[in-house]
Amino acid sequence: MIDDRLGVVILGCAHVPHAMSYARAVTSSRTARLIGVQDASTELASRVAEGTAARQTDDPAVLLTLPGVEAAIVCSSTVQHRALVEQAAAAGVHVLCEKPIATTVADGQAMIEACAAAGVQFHTAFVTRFYPLVERIRGIIAAGEIGEVVGMVGGNRGRPPLPPHYPAWITTEAEAGGGALIDHSVHVTDVMRHLSGREVVTVSAEVDDRMWTAGVDDMALLSLVFEGGIIASVDPSWTIPAGHPWDYDFYLRIIGTSGTLAISDVTESVQVVGETGRPGMVQVPFGVDIDAAMVEAFVASIRAGSRLEPCASGEDGLRALEIALAGYVSSRDGRTVSLRSAPDR
Repeated sequence: MIDDRLGVVILGCAHVPHAMSYARAVTSSRTARLIGVQDASTELASRVAEGTAARQTDDPAVLLTLPGVEAAIVCSSTVQHRALVEQAAAAGVHVLCEKPIATTVADGQAMIEACAAAGVQFHTAFVTRFYPLVERIRGIIAAGEIGEVVGMVGGNRGRPPLPPHYPAWITTEAEAGGGALIDHSVHVTDVMRHLSGREVVTVSAEVDDRMWTAGVDDMALLSLVFEGGIIASVDPSWTIPAGHPWDYDFYLRIIGTSGTLAISDVTESVQVVGETGRPGMVQVPFGVDIDAAMVEAFVASIRAGSRLEPCASGEDGLRALEIALAGYVSSRDGRTVSLRSAPDR
């Protein structure tokens, strides 16, 4: 019997929790199968592949030339993304890349161009798009229920990713590109772009490392201006204390000319307040496997021959990276940065 499930490999496992989650998602999928797992550390590759029939190796080329391989999920340290994405593209393999897609704009652009030249899809792993709440409020905004969007406030706070619970590279600037700002802001700014349909024009930021001894920034606050004058702020800090019941705190408020929307992964609800002043609460469970949902959408996009909503493109990943890097420049130089010529850090 022919197995027509899409063949997937994982390239790089340095982002251990994500690599393990994606491996589970592919293994449990009815539309995909995990053919192989690669990492420079064969021990780590074996750990991610445990319980599966996936081949394990330290050489990406070994997996990319195996029969049936059509897609790769890249979960290496950020600085290694470009080499792995370009290698996959050269092999004619579609790519889902962990965020942030790169440590520099130049690398991010090169990855997009390599995939385009090879005729393969390049997706960014912006899993936050797959929360049911996010899709619900996108529909509310599109229906004009809160009028024209004029402001947004969002946050994606987390615990500090320190050893031994997290690999050391995450708090090493040369490997990760920075700290909390580049790690967590990209999810929020991507959702803001996704919901508003507008691009960020200017970035102002304050960045610091006052909370932990991580060696990189652990606190930040971004002030953004979008096309059309939408004003937004983003808190991407690693500031959740040990006693907090959740590892992450994702929230978003959308301000319109005739109402507001507020969502939180803590309350698992959308609160809609209109001109009558009476709030309406819509319960939408956050408790879904968004990694699995993203993997299924990635596979479906490949089968369809084009990227399907709400999957994020490589360009979406690049826009989020530009915003984060502009934040570092703004904080360092004490100025507002225009994204018309977004500089590398």
